[in-house]
Amino acid sequence: MEATINRFRTVTRGRAVGVNRMTTAVAVTGSLGSYFWQPGGVIFYVLDIVVRAYLHFVAGSMAHEAAHGHLGNSKTANRWWGRLAMFPTAVPFVTFRKTHLRHHAATNVAGDDPDAFMNVRRPWQIPLRAWALPNYWLVWLVRNGRWNRTDTVEYVVSRLGHVAVYAAIAAHVGIGRVALGLFPALVLHSFLLWYGFAVKTHEGYSTGAAETRSHNYRGRFLYWFSFGLSMHRLHHLRPGLAWLQMAGRVPSATWRQSLSLARDMHAEGRSAG
Repeated sequence: MEATINRFRTVTRGRAVGVNRMTTAVAVTGSLGSYFWQPGGVIFYVLDIVVRAYLHFVAGSMAHEAAHGHLGNSKTANRWWGRLAMFPTAVPFVTFRKTHLRHHAATNVAGDDPDAFMNVRRPWQIPLRAWALPNYWLVWLVRNGRWNRTDTVEYVVSRLGHVAVYAAIAAHVGIGRVALGLFPALVLHSFLLWYGFAVKTHEGYSTGAAETRSHNYRGRFLYWFSFGLSMHRLHHLRPGLAWLQMAGRVPSATWRQSLSLARDMHAEGRSAG
């Protein structure tokens, strides 16, 4: 295992981009292609939803990489790969890309950080806001004057593309198969992503020193599971690193710590595990 980690410590940008592109292709193909499989029985239906939700999660992680320039060597390449990665979730990449960069610029600052929408007092609000967040991005961008005509065109074309592709799939497998396969997966994916890797990685919503505003999960299990989203503090401090380039910096953890989702949290200069 140590030899594997050492190898990833020196991952080049070119290799990281190549792995990200292959991962994107597999996640998108798997999530869309899975509709052509007809699950038989409750157990297989649940498995179908869980697997598709995770493929959405992986594709979203790759869209996150694209937003930071780790899916290509130009803005154009990253935007096209980002659009592809977001396609299974039916969320336009333009809203995610623009709000995510603002999230980095004003992390946890109410009103200036779009993702601070997830900072709520009542736990029951979290799944509702996780589901609503992609639509809130558009509201936030328009309200704050960060939306233009070009963005509108991309947004509309993206939405039309989503409708066209899912309609074509439904024509072959049935509307019920698509609806019962898509919407539960979107709900599960949104909660996994925004609770596990937004609420928990920004818990406390500090607006102090940069290292106090976000947290890393401990252990390699969540690092590989989340394609690097577990290394949230490091990502905020070093967004120029692709997720594969962070492998050598993952905080060590026992299996108990990994399974308990222990985080490496900093509070004004001191660390709390």
